[in-house]
Amino acid sequence: MQKILKLLLSIVIVVITFISSATLAGMLAEYAGWWKKPVIGGVAAACVVLSGYMSAPGHKLYYAAAWLVIGAVVAAVMSSIFMYDEDANTSAPLYITYASGALALLLCWARERHRHVFR
Repeated sequence: MQKILKLLLSIVIVVITFISSATLAGMLAEYAGWWKKPVIGGVAAACVVLSGYMSAPGHKLYYAAAWLVIGAVVAAVMSSIFMYDEDANTSAPLYITYASGALALLLCWARERHRHVFR
């Protein structure tokens, strides 16, 4: 039962992290005049994978990989729903989002492989 509660808390943490990181990244991109969609996607993907890894109740790398897959599906759906004028005829923001999530998972994997270095 305690493991289920920790898993539910982890899910809440990841969802809140996703919403807040995407919002803040969007505000930063707007302020700086950058292309919003790849900034939002890249930051949110990395934050989701890293927060999923850090808050997982156990088997942290598996949870991070699961969040990467879930995030990739959500990103594909959201990419088609939320279209900006500058996104016409390109999938670059989606690929940047995927690459950012994969890089975050790679960082998690490196931490798992070299725990003694990062402690």
